Amino acid sequence: MIFTSTRTVGILLLLLVPLMVDAQTQEEEVLELLNQVRTNPQGFITSHVKDYVKENNLDNNSYAKSLVADLKMSKKMGALQLSKPLTDVARSHALDMGKAGSVGHTSSDGTPFNVRIRNKAKAKGMIAENCEYGHETALDIVMALLIDDGIESLGHRKNILEPKYRWVGIAIEPHKTYRSNCVMDFAESF
Repeated sequence: MIFTSTRTVGILLLLLVPLMVDAQTQEEEVLELLNQVRTNPQGFITSHVKDYVKENNLDNNSYAKSLVADLKMSKKMGALQLSKPLTDVARSHALDMGKAGSVGHTSSDGTPFNVRIRNKAKAKGMIAENCEYGHETALDIVMALLIDDGIESLGHRKNILEPKYRWVGIAIEPHKTYRSNCVMDFAESF
């Protein structure tokens, strides 16, 4: 019986470790893309946006067009630094949303994002949260948030391009309904 349990645990670990490593790699790639668009907005149009828009048939999409216009007008800003406290808060929310099959910025226990970020990560100044569902590559995640299709306020795009944000936490976890979800928590300071 112990042999079977030990073997089962070993097999589970062999199956889960690559998934955890892949998610961590994806999170690093998301951070890299966020910093590319922040530190060189005009260059990001050439290096990523034009091809992405073409490959995804978004040439006539008004949100994609407005992204290009916004990036052309954006000034270079500082790179985001990865924060462990913000990553922990983002991971907790991504796990919660994934398990519940929910979406949004309010945890399943009713806690809004601002309370989670302020109380658990001890963030100060401006704070924000981006949640993205259903995309599995770093580029798809970042481009979906930058294009912000259907979001009239363009809040996700504005969060990514807000020069006051210096810190970010990023977590990608499985989602019961959408297969994958990414949470980004932003802060100005601690």
